[in-house]
Amino acid sequence: MNLTRLLFQKLSSLHPLVLSACRSLIGLLWLASLRWKLPPSFDPPPGQRGLMEWLTLEAAHPTIGLYADFVTAVVIPNFLLFAWLTFLVELVIGLSLTLGWWTRLGAMLGLLWSMNLAVGLLSVPGEWPWSYLMLVMWHALLLTATDYQSWGIDGWRGRRSGQKPEARR
Repeated sequence: MNLTRLLFQKLSSLHPLVLSACRSLIGLLWLASLRWKLPPSFDPPPGQRGLMEWLTLEAAHPTIGLYADFVTAVVIPNFLLFAWLTFLVELVIGLSLTLGWWTRLGAMLGLLWSMNLAVGLLSVPGEWPWSYLMLVMWHALLLTATDYQSWGIDGWRGRRSGQKPEARR
């Protein structure tokens, strides 16, 4: 066996660990993003933009006009309801992915929430659109992969029940 093949074979064995680490880091990203939209006031720390300001920017710089109309007519007038929804959804996504617990649900919610962020923020001046597209891609990868389950609560529960990773899909 040549050295290159051996090296790639060894690196491939790290795939579940690397994917699990990436899954956890994406989860930590969601949890870290909660610091500027904490209940009950949802006011940001000094010097940071808050959730209401981001919603106003989404409405002012629409990627899709219908989405901006919805934000203006429904979300902003019902800010507290949507702020709580945002906080709880991002908390669930973050905990799910960080801990590897109900990972497929967390990945699906993360995919949908990332698509929502992309639609709302792609046209906001100064935003880097690729960040939202990368979030979409990461969640799509996590939703369709199975290797990440070995390093988390889902993997631990599967091993205790004797299921193979493919059976936990």
